[in-house]
Formats: sequence, structure tokens, C-alpha cells
Amino acid sequence: MKKPILRFSKTSLRLIIPAIGGKCPLFPLLLWIAVSVSMAGCASRYSSLTPMGDLFVEPIPSSRVILSNITAKQEGDELLIAGEVRRRNTAFSGMGHVDVAVISPSGAVINQTNAPYIPKILPKTPGARKHRPSHFEAHLCCVPPKGSIIRLAYHSKPGPDDPLLDCEDNAALPDGHDYGG
Repeated sequence: MKKPILRFSKTSLRLIIPAIGGKCPLFPLLLWIAVSVSMAGCASRYSSLTPMGDLFVEPIPSSRVILSNITAKQEGDELLIAGEVRRRNTAFSGMGHVDVAVISPSGAVINQTNAPYIPKILPKTPGARKHRPSHFEAHLCCVPPKGSIIRLAYHSKPGPDDPLLDCEDNAALPDGHDYGG
């Protein structure tokens, strides 16, 4: 059996047609809502960028942890990036590190590193909605140009015998990255 097609009654059409024709005072409001909804899709590509002075910070979403309270300070020739790592659920072991990459406005990788967090195993808070955070700090020797993006990503420890910071894959690097920075 086919489902019925949505149909408007004659009374509904009498109310809708003047609104579409611009004779109703609600027409500007409806037009503004339609434009706002369509523009939301255009802005979604950069929605995770947070301005921080002349730079932008972009934490890469993870199903295991939340990166939050991120700060970036230029101290002479050194860029200090700090923040918190919090587990999303108690089933996750919490072993890993934070990968950091600084990307120029043209897309070149300026510098990259990984930073351990303390405590090494993300704390569990039984019965609480939020678990206590671990803290990380990364020091990079660079002065990024205005408009650069600091990307941060959680990188879990693959196995019990793998060293934490001896990984060659930086999860914060964008796909198709350019090492020529």
C-alpha cells in the first residue's frame, strides 16, 4: 500500500500563497530564515576553528577523548600550546598523547610535535558525568604568521609495548599535507 502524498487543504493554500507572494508581513522573516539555513552549510567547513589572537586553534574531534581549554601563547621564538584531555567514557584505557601541527595560511606545515599528558592514564571519575582531565603542554620553536592554524589531535597508544612518543604519524596533519613549511 502506498503512503499518501502530502497535500495542502484549500484553507492552507489561501494562507501560504499570499506569504509567498510577498503580501504577508511574515514574508521577510521566512526569507531570512531560508537564507540563514542555506548559509549554515557554507560555514560548517571552518566551524571548528577558534580564533586565538592572530592564530586559529582547531581541535580534531575524537570518539575517545575531548580536547578542551586550549591556549596558545607566543613567548619570544617559542610557541607554547597547552590544554586538557578528558576521556569520553570509562571503557577506554586512556593511553596516548596529543599530536600538534602548525599550518600556515597557505597550507604548509610550519612545525609539528606530539605532547604527553599528565597523568599518563586519563583519570576516571566513577559516577560522574565528566571525568577529570589530564593536562598537556607543547613547546614549538616557531613564530607562525598571522592566520596560521594550530591543529590538535588525540593519538592513542596502539599497543602495550609501543613507546608513547615514538610515532611517525602525526594525526594533526591535514590530509595531503605539505612538508615544505
